[in-house]
Amino acid sequence: MLNDLAIKKYAEFVGAINFATEQLAPLEALINRMKPGNALPGDWRVPKPDDLRKELAKARKDLEDLKAHAVKYEIELKSREWRV
Repeated sequence: MLNDLAIKKYAEFVGAINFATEQLAPLEALINRMKPGNALPGDWRVPKPDDLRKELAKARKDLEDLKAHAVKYEIELKSREWRV
């Protein structure tokens, strides 16, 4: 038997994953516009574009894995009470 509140929570959960994934696209565009700079010792520094691309790829993979787990356990998540 499916719980109406659990169905709503599951939909919100998957929606949040999708929203977070969508927010990564503008970051990719920003990273692609970056130019690696040479900072002097003591200057404020930003990670190199290649490092940021690696972190962005990791974030995408983590979100994809989380969504895959949510889909795998969809029936269970919709049938149980969600506790925080």
